[in-house]
Amino acid sequence: MRERRPPQGVPVSSTPLLLVHGATIASALWDAPLPGWSFMDRLARQGLHVFAVDLRGYGGSSRPACFSEPPDSSPAYARAADVVADVSDALDAVREWTGAAQVDLLGGSWGSVICGMVAAEHAVGRVRRLVLYAPLYAEPNYRPTWLPPVRGPFQEKMIEETVGAYRWVTIDALRARWDEEIPFADKSLWRPQGMLATMIAPYIENPGGGADGPAGLKVPNGTLVDLYRVFDGRPLYDCAQVTMPTLLIRGQADPISTRDDALRLLDGLGTSDKHYVDVANGAHFMVAERTSPRVQEIVTGFLQD
Repeated sequence: MRERRPPQGVPVSSTPLLLVHGATIASALWDAPLPGWSFMDRLARQGLHVFAVDLRGYGGSSRPACFSEPPDSSPAYARAADVVADVSDALDAVREWTGAAQVDLLGGSWGSVICGMVAAEHAVGRVRRLVLYAPLYAEPNYRPTWLPPVRGPFQEKMIEETVGAYRWVTIDALRARWDEEIPFADKSLWRPQGMLATMIAPYIENPGGGADGPAGLKVPNGTLVDLYRVFDGRPLYDCAQVTMPTLLIRGQADPISTRDDALRLLDGLGTSDKHYVDVANGAHFMVAERTSPRVQEIVTGFLQD
């Protein structure tokens, strides 16, 4: 669990904030080590006491035994139903550490699905406000560069058993996916130079490449099974059960979190205190792009309202 406190002299919000990452990059997405580019630091400077969890199989969390075996030795690891328990435990830990009765919750991409599930089913008395960043809910949306399409009837059990426990995501593949979303040849116009490599460097396996394959990350495949279902148009939770104030925020250039899906989710939320913001010049990972200050302003404005 990462933690960031407001600097000395900055008034501290009475409600701490827990950040939940998506399907590929762990909590490092919120805490980029490039000087001046940590989203957690930006939030803390505005008075928020911020925590960011690494879910099971990600980042600094303990490595499951199945990660030491070939991926096809076990079914997909870290399904949403299991990871919801991780977030629930993290909420209770933050409440215990800070003495706060409630916690604000922010989930990004696949993490927005997990946080939506928590908010709908496990949040009573524990979650004050909810932020869904790059929100996903239920829309057919297949992009060959990151999620192959499901052909024919959706067979969740078959997919769970055939994709394996984990997948190998190379640095080159992750960079190519991010680059595809930035509409300029010079990617540094949106993404600070060295951002990706610096952000994931501590978690790279086989960093030198070579006989064991290219440098990359081992990432749980439970996320893929969940996303197959989401992108088959079948939600993992009933958004009408989300009743706390909620903000949906996405980058206008994000091809994964689409405007149509976000607005469908917005319309279905069971709260009248709901807000939707499209951020110009931002993609899926915009908290680590040059538009990050704008994202921070929107998020803190909502949480401190």
